[in-house]
Amino acid sequence: MSFDNSALAVLASRAEREIEQTPYGYTPTGWICYTFLILFGISGVLHFGQAMWYRAYWLLPTAVLCAVGEKALFTQHICATRVQTLGSKGKPVPKISTTIIAPTPLLAVNFIVFKRVVELLGQHYCLLSARWISRLFISADIIALVIQGAGGGIASGSEAVLGGNIMLAGIAFQFSIMTIATFLAIHYAWSWKAQRPARKTEFDTSHLESMPLASLKSDEKNFKSRIPLDESESSRLILLLWGVAFNTFCLFIRAIYRLIELSDGWTGEIITTEKWFNIFDGMMVVLAILSLNLTHPGRLLPKPRAVGKA
Repeated sequence: MSFDNSALAVLASRAEREIEQTPYGYTPTGWICYTFLILFGISGVLHFGQAMWYRAYWLLPTAVLCAVGEKALFTQHICATRVQTLGSKGKPVPKISTTIIAPTPLLAVNFIVFKRVVELLGQHYCLLSARWISRLFISADIIALVIQGAGGGIASGSEAVLGGNIMLAGIAFQFSIMTIATFLAIHYAWSWKAQRPARKTEFDTSHLESMPLASLKSDEKNFKSRIPLDESESSRLILLLWGVAFNTFCLFIRAIYRLIELSDGWTGEIITTEKWFNIFDGMMVVLAILSLNLTHPGRLLPKPRAVGKA
């Protein structure tokens, strides 16, 4: 009996050493990693095919790139479980760097859809013009990506604490941008529903007859689809907006988890607990990206049309 107890103690000690040698603080569960790998692979292939079929090429550097990044993350998660890459403390910098950056392009999808909806239903209901929506939020998304990437690079070196704080600042900045965009979208929906313009229209249709043809063509984007949508278009648009809302909800949950995780430090309980990562990061991102496959913008977003082409 004493021999058996001694053998069990040796095995337990060996298992603990193996976990400490991983860059995650735990040994990832293989079947869960492979499940996420397959799901992101399926979603990425579908997004590529859908982007080509519907000629929504802007989804290639957004949704497709996100799927590729997530596949790289879980490939790394599987292959690097017993590789000590960060010194004796085993700070999970590679996983954090990849997983924080990978979903960032997916967020840009929501910003672009918001811009297209504003162009479609009327810009005067939005506090910002469609042009500024794309410029402001996509630029902010890129800045957040750069901050997080820089923080990950610093954290993988000798300044883990500094790098972690920079990454935390990047995800906090991204969270604030998501919050502002969500507020603007909710305000826009309310203004449109109540038919209360948020600002003066950029293009007054009452002067169409007196405007030269060149001016009409140059300002065509400002009055496209002022015509009410038909029943089919309305149904598709509502379905798309529900999909984007669900996508945004998942990304919000994931961002909150990341803020708490990084605030807890590299060796905290949250960052070294696999189930929290699987539930609040992997599952949230896979649900977000699959929801876009089902409610694909290329299929559901009505095409804008100018007055006179109805």
